[in-house]
Amino acid sequence: MGILKYLAVAGLVASTSSSSLPDVCTTAFVESSLPAPDFFPGLELIAGSVTAQPVTNFTAPPDSTHPGATGRDFCNVTFAYRHVGRPTDRVNLWLYLPSPAQFKKRFLATGGGGLSMTLGARGLATGLSYGAVSITTDAGFGGFDSDLSRVILYGNGAMNYDALIAYSYRAMHEMTVLGKELTRKFYNASNSTKIYSYFHGCSEGGREGMSQVQKYGTTFDGISVGSPAFRHPIFHYHGPLSQRKLNYFPSVCELSRITADAIAFCDPLDGKTDGVVARTDLCFARFNASSSIGKPYNCSAVPQLGQPPIAGTVSAKAAAVAAETWRGMYDSNNKLIHPFFAPSVEFGDSVTILNPATNQLEPFPNPLSPAVVNLLIKEVYSPTLPLDEVSPDIIREWVSDSMAKYLSGIYTLWPDLTPFKSNGGKMIFWHGEADAAIPAVSSTMYQDKVRKTMYPGLGIQQGYAEMSKWNKLFLVPGGGHCDPGTVDPLGVFKSNSAAWPTEVLKSLMEWVEEGKDFERLEGIVQGGEKKGEKEGICGFPLRPVWGGNNGSDGKGRGKGKGKGKGQQQSEDEEELQCVFDQQSFEFFTPKLDSFLVDAY
Repeated sequence: MGILKYLAVAGLVASTSSSSLPDVCTTAFVESSLPAPDFFPGLELIAGSVTAQPVTNFTAPPDSTHPGATGRDFCNVTFAYRHVGRPTDRVNLWLYLPSPAQFKKRFLATGGGGLSMTLGARGLATGLSYGAVSITTDAGFGGFDSDLSRVILYGNGAMNYDALIAYSYRAMHEMTVLGKELTRKFYNASNSTKIYSYFHGCSEGGREGMSQVQKYGTTFDGISVGSPAFRHPIFHYHGPLSQRKLNYFPSVCELSRITADAIAFCDPLDGKTDGVVARTDLCFARFNASSSIGKPYNCSAVPQLGQPPIAGTVSAKAAAVAAETWRGMYDSNNKLIHPFFAPSVEFGDSVTILNPATNQLEPFPNPLSPAVVNLLIKEVYSPTLPLDEVSPDIIREWVSDSMAKYLSGIYTLWPDLTPFKSNGGKMIFWHGEADAAIPAVSSTMYQDKVRKTMYPGLGIQQGYAEMSKWNKLFLVPGGGHCDPGTVDPLGVFKSNSAAWPTEVLKSLMEWVEEGKDFERLEGIVQGGEKKGEKEGICGFPLRPVWGGNNGSDGKGRGKGKGKGKGQQQSEDEEELQCVFDQQSFEFFTPKLDSFLVDAY
């Protein structure tokens, strides 16, 4: 007899209304809280898979988007299910369920990173700060330390489509539906009791969140997605190909000098000099890499790249490589293939490595790109792909082929979010403007597709104003990939003095549960003289300008004017205005005209 059928016959029930954690955090009670046998057709729980362990006085460490919490009591639960007709199948779910006293009627699904659908305990701890049940899944990949690369192929040329669909969207949906029902039964909540459901994830986790909004629009009340990997990172080849095109392979140190010069030049373009480039659009238009030619660089050894200490002056060839990289990748017909980075963003995909045999620097492509190409496009197990086999036109073919194969799966580009909007859903969408892994332009392009699809009769600003009532995108000045980032030109690491949204979920929950709308996302300055102060982050397409008089009509003013901890700032020098700039908007919404259909 299956576990669900046994529980139904036994009639095990309990109430958590006045229970303590030890009362409810038992295997028997969790089993009694599992969904009914026919709750999710096609799924059946695996008998004997439930574990439950009480944890008390736990300290949840802070992360880039939540503050952490102390004194948390929760039930650490795992259980597994399989798909009917697949007897060897096993999908593991892992939950942190707050004690009844700390539960705030919230459910939080968490996303993964890279090729994994889970961040494990790190992701689960997020919910503890907000009194939310948090949940993650291994998607059936063999455990929480496994990922798609281990299961995507049965063998060379034999795609495991069950694993692919699970990774693309299905496993997250199954996890959420089962987890929400377990939450309701575990806390003995009636059907009329509102338990708010949220999703939170960045990078691959952001892609997972977008997959749920696009395919299951009524599942979540609120979504927090950061730097979503809408498509997988073939574009990481651009830096090495730019180097090969010009036959020059600069050291990380030489390129970092150019980045440092770009930051120094572009920092004040927003009206405030603070070490943060808040206007990457203006930086792209105005900074010229040739201005770095002849300037010195000096870096310590980089053992992982086999490089000894290095010093020199920036060459004209290095400046040309930088300019070619910023230009973006074009096909042989001079049409744009993929989004680009701004000069103030580190050359994360332009790493070179010393070949000890020749004592020469050589390109070192991001290893994620050949893995993705081999697994998903070539359908072979191989960790390498010689750069000689790669060109812009070949990458264009890869992108086109992968879109044809995976447009309804891994690619999360569907722009009609009407079901989510109609169900009252709210989404905060954020992307670090200095993200060196996924260009911020990727997110602005998608957001504009949503605007054009859902508000076709409205102008740009009016369309975004309407969309912001339920869907807001924030470009975070100076922000890195899913974290505040560091400023490290020439290898000198220090805290970024930019404001980072450390409590995105708090803002989302207040918006969903209390109707507290806002025009600017609250950020906290991460370093420098104003560390810890609050500062507003403008919502796209509005752009930040600091200063009391910039000719703006004042639109975009609201919560978070750059003042924090009660400290007054000069109205003439420190007031943040969020303004619309047509040229900036065009920079962030380029046309990838190498393709006949919308790409990425």
